[in-house]
Amino acid sequence: MINLQEFVQTIHTATAAAGEALIQKNLGLIDQFFEPVEEEHEQSASGNARKAAINARAEVQPSKEDTPVQVMKPRMVAVQYPKTTKDGASIQTVNVPLITLVPLSQVELKEMEFATELELSVNGEDLQVSFPKRTAKSQDLAAEGANLGNGGKAKLEVKIAAMETPDGLRYLVDGYERALRSQIPG
Repeated sequence: MINLQEFVQTIHTATAAAGEALIQKNLGLIDQFFEPVEEEHEQSASGNARKAAINARAEVQPSKEDTPVQVMKPRMVAVQYPKTTKDGASIQTVNVPLITLVPLSQVELKEMEFATELELSVNGEDLQVSFPKRTAKSQDLAAEGANLGNGGKAKLEVKIAAMETPDGLRYLVDGYERALRSQIPG
């Protein structure tokens, strides 16, 4: 026998863990498409100004954590692009952020449905649940090697769906695409 409240809490915990795993998978996009700026000279003046503004805002609003903001830069690939000049055809190298080349797909846990047959009983003020006992026929089949579990029915259905791209990520990718277009002649 299992306490019903503990049983429901276990299912809730498993659902929350599945949702957290999906969130961590989505956050993996940051590591896939961005890398930390390691040297101070890699940061532009505007990047330093943005960092100073973020730090100033953090001083006004006290933070529970005193961890500094990590500056990231996009992972890039250099692509040669043909260009026509007054001297004829030439090749121009274009720096392309990887995040602009790959379709972004993120998923979220939409719904989780769990159904099973349970036997109910009352123990004091607690509602207890247990899985139905095997019938004599199912015990005979089990002795012959059949794996029937507990003889009850159970169904677990997890619905995972694509989620809309968050506005912040969409704006970021749009900005990189505009920067890319400005590098390409024509």
